[in-house]
Amino acid sequence: MDEGRIVAWHKRVGDPVAAGDVLFEVETDKATMEVESPTTGTLRRILYPADATAPVATVIALITETADEPLPSDAAGAGLPKPSLRDEDPPASGRAPVARGPSEVQPLPSSTDGDRVRSSPAARKRAQELGVDISRISGSGPGGRVTLEDVDAASSKSSPASPSNEKREPLSRMRRAIAERMTKSVREQPQFSISRDVDMAAANEKRKAAGASYTDAIVAACAKALRDHPRLRSRYEDEALVTSDEINVGIAVALPDGLIVPVVRHADRLGLAELARAREKLERAAQTGKLHADALTAGVITVSNLGTMGIDRFTAIVNPPEAAILAVGRVADRAVAKDGVLAVRLIATLTLSVDHRVADGATAARYLSAIAERLERGDL
Repeated sequence: MDEGRIVAWHKRVGDPVAAGDVLFEVETDKATMEVESPTTGTLRRILYPADATAPVATVIALITETADEPLPSDAAGAGLPKPSLRDEDPPASGRAPVARGPSEVQPLPSSTDGDRVRSSPAARKRAQELGVDISRISGSGPGGRVTLEDVDAASSKSSPASPSNEKREPLSRMRRAIAERMTKSVREQPQFSISRDVDMAAANEKRKAAGASYTDAIVAACAKALRDHPRLRSRYEDEALVTSDEINVGIAVALPDGLIVPVVRHADRLGLAELARAREKLERAAQTGKLHADALTAGVITVSNLGTMGIDRFTAIVNPPEAAILAVGRVADRAVAKDGVLAVRLIATLTLSVDHRVADGATAARYLSAIAERLERGDL
């Protein structure tokens, strides 16, 4: 993420705010998320109004401890610490920057490129990638600011004409983000995959009793098995392995223009019914574009279930920086040999893809076997 667009403010200048109150909504490449206040106080100044685009690590508002603290005339500016929009990187003090001066919305800080072209960092980067002269683009953003969409539109106009029976259109922000992320995964993460058929009869009984889905049952087994397999909740970073103590499981959710992976936090601690409620809440938020700001971060593994679409088995691409992804095929009756006798059993095929820099085949096999055993015992 290079920047975010402020969709709406939920508080006005002068309003009291409490830590945890929703301050504003921000649109990223993949979702619109609500962002909470990190502190309690009074919202004294909004530096980026609705529909403005802010680069990551930019101060967008000022909160003071009391409503009558004086603000300096240069409070919009320079010298203040710059907290990140990312939820995992709050100001060190745990408090918002305190400033002094009048309480009003300030004009947008300008962003320039070349001959003072107002544009976002992401738009400039995109223009360089496409070989487009950004100084020749008319911006449609606030104050004539050149946006990503403006760059894509200019690129389409300058591209060779397509045959009359073809349609050419720029990638959406979500589609572009998926393309970049998956290219990075395949290019930088050497991956292998292993598969196993699992008898889902016991898991089926357990999930029915809890009012849960097959996805919930598999996420539960995946999360609980991770307790004893820390290597699979690690990631490769700067020639070292970084292992998370938290077992947060991402669930791939299909959207009209792509997919998104909201994260169930501490999934190993949830009962099956609790996990089902958490998953349903995340899916609703993802489909309506209202995910919470921390819902897309800190995952250690992803579960992707295409069985609901009638797919028997498939191989998924690892979602970086995670080390593994579990692909789930449909649960269906199959004729299998059991104790020398042909029987019809409820079977699903699970395929685990793994970053080979993090784990080898034997480690991955032990983990997949642990998932299968939990499902076959109904230990969820």
